[in-house]
Amino acid sequence: MRRVLEVERLRFGFDPPSEVLHGVSFAVNEGECLGIVGANGSGKSTLLWCVLGLYHAGGSVKLFGEPLSRKNRHRIGAVFQNPEDQLFMPRLLEDVALPLINRGVPASTAGKQALAALEAAGLGHAAGRPAAKLSLGERKRAAIAAALVTSPELLILDEPTAELDGRSVRRLVELLGGLTVTRLVASHDLEFLRRLGARLLVLRDGAVMAEGPAADILENRALLEEAGLV
Repeated sequence: MRRVLEVERLRFGFDPPSEVLHGVSFAVNEGECLGIVGANGSGKSTLLWCVLGLYHAGGSVKLFGEPLSRKNRHRIGAVFQNPEDQLFMPRLLEDVALPLINRGVPASTAGKQALAALEAAGLGHAAGRPAAKLSLGERKRAAIAAALVTSPELLILDEPTAELDGRSVRRLVELLGGLTVTRLVASHDLEFLRRLGARLLVLRDGAVMAEGPAADILENRALLEEAGLV
């Protein structure tokens, strides 16, 4: 199976004497969904930012066998916890088309591809509306559409279900579960990750505590308690 992402001995700290991540290692195969779980402060979001190259970390991050760099970072799509970080244009269609336009795609072509991405996310009807007029669940799906419109080979999501109600979570599961792209998802929502069929990486205090199928991890009550997840 093709290896998409390889992270080896990743170390990071905002203050040199105090590390947030302590030698984290894992790999993600093509088409797989890997969930990153852990209590608040375990390093989930920091790990994602390091994988994206937004933080300069020690260790190694490889994408398709090559060191992560400006040359291959375009193969990653990212969805941040706050959709307002990605949705700020007058119309939702413009938000989703913007990543394509930034890559030199003609505006007319970018608009057509953006509309198709919004329709795939169940938001074609909202293309002409500003994101501020949408529900939080709709904004989350719109941010995913904006990340997917460039056809990334790895999709990274940070707490996609945060503050969502049950119906919005269900729609998000339907959207993400129907994707074939490789996914790396940091989330506190264990049931959401189980429904995605994810393999889980459990973090505790910036280190890998356990790794395995979601069903196995979620049945281990002692492990969940030790990790601060229940």
